[in-house]
Amino acid sequence: MADYLELLEESLIKKISVLDRIEEFNLKQRELFVNTDETPDFGKFDSFIEEKDKLIEELDALDNGFETMYERVADTLKENRSENADMIRRLQELIREITDKSSSLQSQERANKELMEDFFQSARDKIGKNRTSLNAAYSYFQSQQGTGSAESLYMDSKK
Repeated sequence: MADYLELLEESLIKKISVLDRIEEFNLKQRELFVNTDETPDFGKFDSFIEEKDKLIEELDALDNGFETMYERVADTLKENRSENADMIRRLQELIREITDKSSSLQSQERANKELMEDFFQSARDKIGKNRTSLNAAYSYFQSQQGTGSAESLYMDSKK
C-alpha cells in the first residue's frame, strides 16, 4: 500500500512540474504581446503553443495514470484511513496545489488571449487608417490628373 501511495505522490509531483513548465510558456507568450511597439514573433508564438500541447498531453497521461492507480487502492485506502493519514494529507495538499496552479494558468491564458486580441484590434485599426489615407491620396491624385496639362484660366494668352 505504501508503494502505491508513493506512486500517487510522484504522479502529483510530476503534474506540478508540468504545470510549472506550462506557466513558463504562458509568461513567454505574454512577453511577445506586451511590447506593442514591435510585431510579435509569431514563429516563437507557434512553437510555444506546440510545446504547451505536448505538455498538456503529458498532463492527460499523468491524470489517467493517477486515476487508474487510485481506483486500485481506493477501497483499501478508505478502510485503512487512520494508518495512512499522513500520506493522505500530503496527497490532499498536492491536489490543492495543482488546483491552485490550474486556476492560475487559466487566468494567465485569458489574459494572454486578451493581449492578443488587443494587438490584432490595434493592427486592424492601423490598417483601416492606412486604407483611409490611401483612398484620400488616390482621390486627390484622380482629381488632379486632368488639370495638370490644361492651361491656367488666369494666364494671358496674348502674344
